[in-house]
Amino acid sequence: MMVDVSVNNIAEIIKAMNVHEIETLYLLLTNDGKELLKRKQDLDFKRVKFLTRYEAFDI
Repeated sequence: MMVDVSVNNIAEIIKAMNVHEIETLYLLLTNDGKELLKRKQDLDFKRVKFLTRYEAFDI
């Protein structure tokens, strides 16, 4: 798939983003984002499970 988007258009979109959106974009474009996506997929496909509060903090 090919998308034709100008650099100026991308710059305007990024300038209009709030801090949370920019942080999310950063994560998606770095290795950290790849790791987070892998973890999310592991949860979605039930390869792992969330720890309960008791399991995490032993309270």
